[in-house]
Order: sequence, then C-alpha cells, then structure tokens
Amino acid sequence: MDYGWIVNLFGLAFNWLRSMIETLLNITLFKLNPELVNDFASTIALLITLTTIYIILVLISSSKKIIGIVLALGWGLLALSLIISAI
Repeated sequence: MDYGWIVNLFGLAFNWLRSMIETLLNITLFKLNPELVNDFASTIALLITLTTIYIILVLISSSKKIIGIVLALGWGLLALSLIISAI
C-alpha cells in the first residue's frame, strides 16, 4: 500500500495552517515589519502541531485505563456466558 498521500495531506494541512497564521500576523502584529512574519508563522505552526500531537497522546494514555477496564469486563462476560451456555 502507498501511504504517501497521508504525508502529502499532513504537508498540505501544515502549509495551510502556516499561511493562515502568516495572514493573521500580517494583519495584526507585524503590520510595520512584515519581513519577520515568515519566521514567526513557521515557528507558531510547528508549535501548534507539536502541541496537538501532545494533547492527543495525553488523551490516549489517560483513556488506556478505561479501555483496559472495558476489555477486562468484555472478556469476563464472554467467559461467563461461555460457562453458562455450556451448563
């Protein structure tokens, strides 16, 4: 399977985010000095991306316990139903 389209999709999303931040910075903070917009827009976009990945990882790791409980209950109920149906 070719997963190159996923990389391209992330690249397009990152470039779109950077261009939106660049536009916002041009309109607001860097009206007088637009040469700095490129550097700051790229840095802000990278930090937003890393923060998003961090938040997703925190949510996944905190939900591991809940998923473990659900799996344990599921296997337990399955074993119980197998025992009851065999009787």
